Amino acid sequence: MSEIKELYVIEWMGPYKSLDDICNRKDTADCCIYLITGHDSRESNGIKYVGITKRLPEKRFSDKDHQRKPIREKLYWTGRFSVLAYNNLEKPRNRARAELVEHLIIKYLFDSNVNIDNKDKTQSLPKKPIGIISKWQKRETDDARLNKPRILRMLPDILLYSDNKFWSAPKMRIDLE
Repeated sequence: MSEIKELYVIEWMGPYKSLDDICNRKDTADCCIYLITGHDSRESNGIKYVGITKRLPEKRFSDKDHQRKPIREKLYWTGRFSVLAYNNLEKPRNRARAELVEHLIIKYLFDSNVNIDNKDKTQSLPKKPIGIISKWQKRETDDARLNKPRILRMLPDILLYSDNKFWSAPKMRIDLE
């Protein structure tokens, strides 16, 4: 396996039922990646959209051109990068890094037959080896969730890409003392 030189931990917060819910959480200004879950016209339930933003997530969600397909029972998940000292991640909101993570998630979901609305990043593989660890947190606090919500089951907690292959672990667990 090629050496993975970029590893990111994403702290996912949610679900939020409305843009007002997102505004009520004080630290979403650090969030630059997001997921939208819900039902589409085919009645499938799951992740429908993955995106990144330089602005506050709630501002991006309210753009007229944001989504092409209607999503029912929409839930929003916002994510921020944890700073990894050993990875020298001095600018966690760096657009190129966020795009690399977004590309990895979209391509993985698309190849896993998830009916995702983002089609622009499904045609090519990520350009370099990368890894992400998803840490799921409660909507209003930084407390870890003991169980990832079922609607997010298609996105593994650990996802690596190297040598044109995906490697994944579906669920991390909390070791009890």
